[in-house]
Amino acid sequence: MRDGIRMRHMLAIVPAIALGAACTASGRMALVSKGMRFDRAQLRVKVGQAVELDLRNADAYAHAFDIDALGVHVPLPGSQSARVTFTPAAAGEYDFYCGAPGHRAAGMVGKLVVEP
Repeated sequence: MRDGIRMRHMLAIVPAIALGAACTASGRMALVSKGMRFDRAQLRVKVGQAVELDLRNADAYAHAFDIDALGVHVPLPGSQSARVTFTPAAAGEYDFYCGAPGHRAAGMVGKLVVEP
C-alpha cells in the first residue's frame, strides 16, 4: 500500500517537472545540477523580463551553466551555488548546457523557452 501511495505522488510530480519551470512574477527561478543532469529540462521566461537564475551544483565536481546565444557562461565549482541575471530580448528557444568537458555530450542539456 505504501509503495502505491508513493508511486501516485511520483506520477503526479513527473508531468510538472517535464513541463519545466516558469519564471515567477519577480523573474526568479532555480536550477540544480546533479549526476550529469539538470533538475529541469526546460525553463520558460518572457521576452524583456529580467531573469534571476539561482544555480546550485549538488555534486562534488565542477559543472557550468551556458547559453551561448545569450552570452551566459557561469562556472559552478563542486558543491557551490551562483546566481546569474540576464534579460532575453527575443522570443525563441535557446539551448542551455553544462560546459564542463564531456558533460554536454553526456546529456546535460536543456531548453530555455522565451515567450512573447
